Amino acid sequence: MYIHTITSLVAENLTPLPVLAEKYAWGQRNTKIFSRFHRMESASLFEQEALPDLIMQLLQKFQVECDPALFERIGYVAWAHSLNCPSPFDLAPGLAGDVRAFLGRAQLEFFSVTQASCASALVALKFLDAKLTAAHSRQENLCGLLISGEKCFHGTVQYADQNGYFGEAFCATLLGATPSPGATRVSAMHVQQLAAYGTRMRETDRESENAYDHAFIPTMLETVRTALRHAGRRPEELRTLIPYHISPPTFDRIADGAGFSRDIIYRRHLYQLGHCFCSDAFLNLKSLLTHRDDAIAVHPILALASGIAGTFAAIVLESTNEEQT
Repeated sequence: MYIHTITSLVAENLTPLPVLAEKYAWGQRNTKIFSRFHRMESASLFEQEALPDLIMQLLQKFQVECDPALFERIGYVAWAHSLNCPSPFDLAPGLAGDVRAFLGRAQLEFFSVTQASCASALVALKFLDAKLTAAHSRQENLCGLLISGEKCFHGTVQYADQNGYFGEAFCATLLGATPSPGATRVSAMHVQQLAAYGTRMRETDRESENAYDHAFIPTMLETVRTALRHAGRRPEELRTLIPYHISPPTFDRIADGAGFSRDIIYRRHLYQLGHCFCSDAFLNLKSLLTHRDDAIAVHPILALASGIAGTFAAIVLESTNEEQT
Protein backbone atom coordinates (compact mmCIF):
# COMPACT_ATOMS: atom_id res chain seq x y z
CA MET A 1 0.00 0.00 0.00
CA TYR A 2 1.11 3.57 -0.71
CA ILE A 3 0.52 6.93 0.93
CA HIS A 4 -0.11 9.37 -1.93
CA THR A 5 -0.56 12.57 0.02
CA ILE A 6 -1.28 13.90 3.52
CA THR A 7 -3.12 17.12 4.29
CA SER A 8 -2.99 18.50 7.82
CA LEU A 9 -5.06 21.09 9.66
CA VAL A 10 -3.36 22.65 12.70
CA ALA A 11 -4.46 25.69 14.71
CA GLU A 12 -2.89 28.85 13.34
CA ASN A 13 -2.06 30.09 16.85
CA LEU A 14 -0.89 27.50 19.36
CA THR A 15 -2.06 27.66 22.98
CA PRO A 16 0.92 28.19 25.33
CA LEU A 17 1.50 25.90 28.31
CA PRO A 18 0.65 28.56 30.98
CA VAL A 19 -2.73 29.13 29.30
CA LEU A 20 -3.38 25.39 29.26
CA ALA A 21 -2.47 25.14 32.94
CA GLU A 22 -5.00 27.83 33.80
CA LYS A 23 -7.66 26.41 31.47
CA TYR A 24 -7.46 22.88 32.85
CA ALA A 25 -6.42 23.71 36.43
CA TRP A 26 -4.16 20.66 36.49
CA GLY A 27 -2.01 21.95 39.34
CA GLN A 28 1.56 23.09 39.79
CA ARG A 29 2.93 19.56 39.92
CA ASN A 30 1.74 18.73 36.40
CA THR A 31 2.95 22.09 35.11
CA LYS A 32 6.45 21.33 36.41
CA ILE A 33 6.43 17.82 34.94
CA PHE A 34 5.15 18.98 31.54
CA SER A 35 7.51 21.95 31.27
CA ARG A 36 10.70 20.76 32.96
CA PHE A 37 10.72 17.00 32.47
CA HIS A 38 8.80 16.65 29.19
CA ARG A 39 9.82 20.09 27.82
CA MET A 40 6.33 20.69 26.45
CA GLU A 41 5.48 24.19 25.30
CA SER A 42 2.02 24.47 23.73
CA ALA A 43 -0.92 22.70 22.08
CA SER A 44 -3.01 23.03 18.94
CA LEU A 45 -6.59 23.84 19.97
CA PHE A 46 -9.56 25.07 17.97
CA GLU A 47 -11.54 26.88 20.65
CA GLN A 48 -14.56 27.91 18.57
CA GLU A 49 -14.95 25.35 15.78
CA ALA A 50 -17.13 22.24 16.06
CA LEU A 51 -15.86 18.82 15.01
CA PRO A 52 -17.94 18.44 11.79
CA ASP A 53 -16.91 21.92 10.66
CA LEU A 54 -13.24 21.10 11.19
CA ILE A 55 -13.59 17.91 9.15
CA MET A 56 -15.05 19.87 6.25
CA GLN A 57 -12.28 22.50 6.54
CA LEU A 58 -9.76 19.68 6.37
CA LEU A 59 -11.36 18.19 3.27
CA GLN A 60 -11.48 21.55 1.50
CA LYS A 61 -7.76 21.96 2.10
CA PHE A 62 -7.18 18.36 1.01
CA GLN A 63 -8.95 18.94 -2.30
CA VAL A 64 -6.66 21.88 -3.07
CA GLU A 65 -3.53 19.85 -2.33
CA CYS A 66 -4.57 16.54 -3.90
CA ASP A 67 -3.89 15.41 -7.48
CA PRO A 68 -7.33 15.69 -9.18
CA ALA A 69 -6.89 12.27 -10.81
CA LEU A 70 -6.37 10.66 -7.42
CA PHE A 71 -9.18 12.68 -5.83
CA GLU A 72 -11.64 11.24 -8.34
CA ARG A 73 -10.65 7.67 -7.42
CA ILE A 74 -11.65 7.82 -3.73
CA GLY A 75 -13.93 4.88 -2.99
CA TYR A 76 -13.46 4.38 0.76
CA VAL A 77 -13.51 6.88 3.61
CA ALA A 78 -12.46 5.78 7.10
CA TRP A 79 -12.44 8.01 10.17
CA ALA A 80 -10.14 6.76 12.91
CA HIS A 81 -11.52 7.59 16.37
CA SER A 82 -9.73 7.40 19.69
CA LEU A 83 -12.88 8.20 21.63
CA ASN A 84 -15.30 5.41 20.80
CA CYS A 85 -16.87 7.34 17.95
CA PRO A 86 -18.29 10.61 19.33
CA SER A 87 -19.43 11.42 15.80
CA PRO A 88 -19.38 8.21 13.74
CA PHE A 89 -20.64 8.21 10.19
CA ASP A 90 -23.44 5.76 10.95
CA LEU A 91 -24.82 8.00 13.71
CA ALA A 92 -24.11 11.25 11.87
CA PRO A 93 -25.66 10.71 8.43
CA GLY A 94 -25.61 14.44 7.76
CA LEU A 95 -21.82 14.50 7.96
CA ALA A 96 -21.53 11.43 5.74
CA GLY A 97 -23.85 13.09 3.25
CA ASP A 98 -21.77 16.27 3.29
CA VAL A 99 -18.57 14.28 2.69
CA ARG A 100 -20.18 12.27 -0.11
CA ALA A 101 -21.42 15.42 -1.82
CA PHE A 102 -18.05 17.12 -1.39
CA LEU A 103 -16.12 14.19 -2.87
CA GLY A 104 -18.64 13.89 -5.70
CA ARG A 105 -19.01 10.10 -5.59
CA ALA A 106 -22.34 8.44 -4.90
CA GLN A 107 -20.80 4.99 -4.35
CA LEU A 108 -18.59 5.76 -1.37
CA GLU A 109 -18.18 3.33 1.52
CA PHE A 110 -17.84 4.93 4.96
CA PHE A 111 -16.20 3.38 8.02
CA SER A 112 -15.54 4.50 11.58
CA VAL A 113 -12.56 2.71 13.12
CA THR A 114 -12.26 2.76 16.90
CA GLN A 115 -11.67 0.53 19.97
CA ALA A 116 -7.87 0.80 19.60
CA SER A 117 -7.82 4.25 21.23
CA CYS A 118 -5.01 6.39 19.82
CA ALA A 119 -3.68 3.46 17.78
CA SER A 120 -6.92 3.29 15.80
CA ALA A 121 -5.46 5.10 12.76
CA LEU A 122 -2.77 2.46 12.28
CA VAL A 123 -5.42 -0.25 12.69
CA ALA A 124 -7.42 1.64 10.04
CA LEU A 125 -4.39 1.45 7.72
CA LYS A 126 -4.51 -2.34 7.91
CA PHE A 127 -8.25 -2.29 7.25
CA LEU A 128 -7.94 0.02 4.24
CA ASP A 129 -5.03 -2.02 2.92
CA ALA A 130 -7.32 -5.07 2.84
CA LYS A 131 -10.11 -3.10 1.12
CA LEU A 132 -7.77 -1.60 -1.49
CA THR A 133 -6.04 -4.92 -2.18
CA ALA A 134 -9.41 -6.58 -2.77
CA ALA A 135 -10.50 -3.76 -5.08
CA HIS A 136 -7.22 -4.00 -7.00
CA SER A 137 -7.75 -7.74 -7.50
CA ARG A 138 -11.10 -6.85 -9.10
CA GLN A 139 -9.24 -4.39 -11.35
CA GLU A 140 -10.83 -1.43 -9.56
CA ASN A 141 -8.23 1.31 -9.20
CA LEU A 142 -9.63 2.96 -6.08
CA CYS A 143 -8.12 5.09 -3.33
CA GLY A 144 -8.93 5.19 0.36
CA LEU A 145 -9.15 8.36 2.45
CA LEU A 146 -8.19 8.10 6.12
CA ILE A 147 -9.40 10.92 8.36
CA SER A 148 -8.01 11.47 11.85
CA GLY A 149 -8.49 14.11 14.52
CA GLU A 150 -10.84 14.88 17.41
CA LYS A 151 -11.79 17.52 19.96
CA CYS A 152 -10.65 17.79 23.59
CA PHE A 153 -14.26 18.08 24.66
CA HIS A 154 -14.11 16.32 28.05
CA GLY A 155 -11.84 16.22 31.08
CA THR A 156 -10.69 12.68 30.33
CA VAL A 157 -9.24 13.79 27.00
CA GLN A 158 -7.61 17.05 28.01
CA TYR A 159 -4.54 15.87 29.91
CA ALA A 160 -3.02 12.76 31.46
CA ASP A 161 -1.28 13.19 34.80
CA GLN A 162 2.51 13.11 34.42
CA ASN A 163 2.41 11.95 30.79
CA GLY A 164 1.16 14.90 28.74
CA TYR A 165 -1.88 16.64 27.35
CA PHE A 166 -4.02 16.42 24.24
CA GLY A 167 -4.29 18.58 21.16
CA GLU A 168 -6.61 19.15 18.23
CA ALA A 169 -5.09 18.66 14.79
CA PHE A 170 -6.51 16.81 11.80
CA CYS A 171 -5.17 14.81 8.88
CA ALA A 172 -6.56 13.52 5.60
CA THR A 173 -4.32 10.74 4.27
CA LEU A 174 -4.85 9.38 0.77
CA LEU A 175 -3.95 5.73 0.22
CA GLY A 176 -3.74 3.45 -2.80
CA ALA A 177 -2.72 -0.05 -3.84
CA THR A 178 -0.43 1.28 -6.59
CA PRO A 179 2.22 4.03 -6.42
CA SER A 180 2.07 7.59 -7.66
CA PRO A 181 4.98 10.04 -8.13
CA GLY A 182 6.45 10.87 -4.74
CA ALA A 183 4.35 8.31 -2.87
CA THR A 184 5.56 6.65 0.33
CA ARG A 185 5.30 2.86 0.53
CA VAL A 186 3.97 1.17 3.65
CA SER A 187 6.30 -1.82 3.72
CA ALA A 188 5.13 -3.38 6.99
CA MET A 189 2.42 -2.98 9.62
CA HIS A 190 2.10 -4.78 12.92
CA VAL A 191 -0.55 -4.44 15.61
CA GLN A 192 -0.72 -6.36 18.87
CA GLN A 193 -2.79 -6.09 22.01
CA LEU A 194 -2.60 -6.71 25.71
CA ALA A 195 -6.14 -7.97 26.01
CA ALA A 196 -6.13 -7.86 29.80
CA TYR A 197 -6.31 -4.05 29.63
CA GLY A 198 -9.24 -3.81 27.22
CA THR A 199 -11.48 -2.41 29.97
CA ARG A 200 -8.96 0.19 31.10
CA MET A 201 -11.01 3.11 29.79
CA ARG A 202 -13.96 1.98 31.89
CA GLU A 203 -12.38 0.66 35.08
CA THR A 204 -8.92 0.08 36.50
CA ASP A 205 -7.01 -0.10 39.78
CA ARG A 206 -3.49 0.61 41.01
CA GLU A 207 -2.33 -3.00 40.66
CA SER A 208 -3.52 -3.13 37.06
CA GLU A 209 -1.93 0.25 36.27
CA ASN A 210 1.40 -0.87 37.68
CA ALA A 211 1.26 -4.06 35.65
CA TYR A 212 0.47 -2.09 32.49
CA ASP A 213 3.38 0.29 33.10
CA HIS A 214 5.69 -2.68 33.61
CA ALA A 215 4.54 -4.34 30.37
CA PHE A 216 4.53 -1.22 28.21
CA ILE A 217 8.15 -0.95 27.03
CA PRO A 218 8.67 -4.72 26.48
CA THR A 219 5.44 -4.93 24.47
CA MET A 220 6.27 -1.87 22.37
CA LEU A 221 9.75 -3.24 21.69
CA GLU A 222 8.24 -6.54 20.58
CA THR A 223 5.90 -4.62 18.28
CA VAL A 224 8.82 -2.65 16.80
CA ARG A 225 10.94 -5.75 16.23
CA THR A 226 8.09 -7.61 14.56
CA ALA A 227 7.32 -4.70 12.21
CA LEU A 228 11.00 -4.38 11.26
CA ARG A 229 11.27 -8.11 10.66
CA HIS A 230 8.23 -8.02 8.37
CA ALA A 231 9.85 -5.13 6.47
CA GLY A 232 13.16 -6.98 6.18
CA ARG A 233 14.94 -4.18 8.01
CA ARG A 234 17.44 -4.04 10.87
CA PRO A 235 17.13 -1.36 13.61
CA GLU A 236 20.38 0.29 12.57
CA GLU A 237 19.00 0.82 9.05
CA LEU A 238 16.28 3.18 10.29
CA ARG A 239 16.74 6.86 9.49
CA THR A 240 13.68 8.33 11.25
CA LEU A 241 11.49 7.38 14.21
CA ILE A 242 8.12 9.15 14.23
CA PRO A 243 6.81 9.35 17.81
CA TYR A 244 3.41 10.16 19.19
CA HIS A 245 3.11 13.24 21.40
CA ILE A 246 2.90 11.79 24.89
CA SER A 247 5.69 11.16 27.43
CA PRO A 248 8.63 12.15 25.17
CA PRO A 249 11.29 10.31 27.25
CA THR A 250 9.55 7.04 26.36
CA PHE A 251 11.02 7.23 22.85
CA ASP A 252 14.56 7.47 24.17
CA ARG A 253 13.92 4.23 26.05
CA ILE A 254 12.46 2.61 22.93
CA ALA A 255 15.47 3.70 20.86
CA ASP A 256 17.87 2.30 23.43
CA GLY A 257 15.97 -0.97 23.75
CA ALA A 258 15.45 -1.50 20.01
CA GLY A 259 19.02 -0.69 19.06
CA PHE A 260 18.83 2.54 17.05
CA SER A 261 20.09 6.03 17.77
CA ARG A 262 18.10 8.57 19.75
CA ASP A 263 19.22 11.08 17.12
CA ILE A 264 16.71 9.74 14.58
CA ILE A 265 13.67 10.62 16.74
CA TYR A 266 11.67 13.28 14.87
CA ARG A 267 11.02 15.93 17.52
CA ARG A 268 9.78 18.87 15.43
CA HIS A 269 6.23 18.76 16.88
CA LEU A 270 6.80 16.59 19.94
CA TYR A 271 6.62 19.52 22.35
CA GLN A 272 4.35 21.98 20.50
CA LEU A 273 1.07 20.37 19.39
CA GLY A 274 -0.07 18.10 22.22
CA HIS A 275 -1.12 14.50 21.70
CA CYS A 276 -3.52 14.82 18.75
CA PHE A 277 -5.24 11.47 19.23
CA CYS A 278 -4.87 9.36 16.05
CA SER A 279 -3.23 12.13 14.00
CA ASP A 280 0.30 12.24 15.46
CA ALA A 281 1.95 9.80 13.03
CA PHE A 282 0.48 11.52 9.97
CA LEU A 283 1.14 15.07 11.20
CA ASN A 284 4.78 14.16 11.68
CA LEU A 285 5.12 12.27 8.41
CA LYS A 286 3.64 15.23 6.52
CA SER A 287 6.03 17.60 8.28
CA LEU A 288 9.05 15.34 7.82
CA LEU A 289 8.56 15.00 4.07
CA THR A 290 7.78 18.71 3.67
CA HIS A 291 10.76 20.06 5.60
CA ARG A 292 13.39 17.43 4.88
CA ASP A 293 16.83 18.24 3.57
CA ASP A 294 17.15 16.33 0.28
CA ALA A 295 20.81 15.68 1.06
CA ILE A 296 19.87 13.68 4.17
CA ALA A 297 18.08 10.33 3.91
CA VAL A 298 14.87 10.08 5.99
CA HIS A 299 13.84 6.56 4.92
CA PRO A 300 13.26 3.94 6.20
CA ILE A 301 10.84 5.46 8.69
CA LEU A 302 9.32 3.77 11.73
CA ALA A 303 6.09 5.26 13.11
CA LEU A 304 4.55 4.17 16.41
CA ALA A 305 1.20 4.42 18.16
CA SER A 306 -0.27 3.04 21.35
CA GLY A 307 -3.78 2.95 22.74
CA ILE A 308 -4.64 3.33 26.39
CA ALA A 309 -6.63 0.08 26.33
CA GLY A 310 -3.61 -2.01 25.39
CA THR A 311 -3.13 -1.68 21.61
CA PHE A 312 0.41 -1.29 20.24
CA ALA A 313 1.10 -0.53 16.58
CA ALA A 314 4.11 0.10 14.36
CA ILE A 315 4.48 0.75 10.63
CA VAL A 316 7.57 0.89 8.44
CA LEU A 317 7.57 3.40 5.58
CA GLU A 318 9.91 3.50 2.58
CA SER A 319 10.47 5.92 -0.26
CA THR A 320 9.46 4.82 -3.75
CA ASN A 321 12.66 6.53 -4.88
CA GLU A 322 15.26 3.75 -4.73
CA GLU A 323 18.05 6.29 -4.22
CA GLN A 324 16.66 7.11 -0.78
CA THR A 325 16.33 3.53 0.40
